[in-house]
Amino acid sequence: MSETPLSDVMSEHAETKTTESYERFLRLFRASTVGIVATGVPAHDAHGYVADGNLGAGRTTHGDGLPRVLAYADPEAALRNFGPRFNAGLSGEVLLQMAATDPDCEGVLVNSAICEISLVVSKSTAQSLLTPTGTEAPGPRRWWKRR
Repeated sequence: MSETPLSDVMSEHAETKTTESYERFLRLFRASTVGIVATGVPAHDAHGYVADGNLGAGRTTHGDGLPRVLAYADPEAALRNFGPRFNAGLSGEVLLQMAATDPDCEGVLVNSAICEISLVVSKSTAQSLLTPTGTEAPGPRRWWKRR
């Protein structure tokens, strides 16, 4: 298995530009830990450092000038290849939630760890990924539910 799975899928999509490759990227992004530029100061308590409500993720307006959360795929490889550009890690799922709910954010810009490419996840895509669809198969019937 590659040590840069998210960046590999990003490179595939940059070459093919297919819907299927972008969907693979989105699925893997959601399940991955990515690097972010954490802003604000975490508070210290008896359990270590915790967010005090002022902790956030840095943004960029690279490209078209729209503000997006800045993320780095495959953080360990990104550190080796491009140096320390971020200071924290967060799940892609959480970044999607941030982009979907922040009125001043237009999505996520994800930088590859193996080459100088990036992919955008738009706000509308983030929102659609987090909204349950009505076409999902129903789960198993709960024992407490009557027929």
